Order: sequence, then structure tokens, then C-alpha cells
Amino acid sequence: MNTVHLTDEELEIARHGMTAYLRSFGHDEADTGALIRAVLARLAAAQPEADSEPAAG
Repeated sequence: MNTVHLTDEELEIARHGMTAYLRSFGHDEADTGALIRAVLARLAAAQPEADSEPAAG
């Protein structure tokens, strides 16, 4: 398992990129399409983490 920290903007662009990538596959690549859909589901379920450091100010 890997952890990747993304900003909201980065998360959104990752979703758009994966969706575009999914559209480029046909029926012969059903296993790849299923994997991409699983990644998209995890991206959609992403929750922001609480900051571990106190805010400066």
C-alpha cells in the first residue's frame, strides 16, 4: 500500500486524467478498464487529512 498526498487541485486533475485514460480503452482491455475504475473510485472517496502541524500565525 502506498500513500500519496495531493492538494485538492492535484486530486481533481488526477481524476480528470484517469477518466480520459479510461476512455482510451476498448472492450479488449476490460481488465485495465476495471482497474482504472477502481482507482477512480478510490480517488472519489479521498478524504482530507487533519493537519498534523499547528497553523502558523
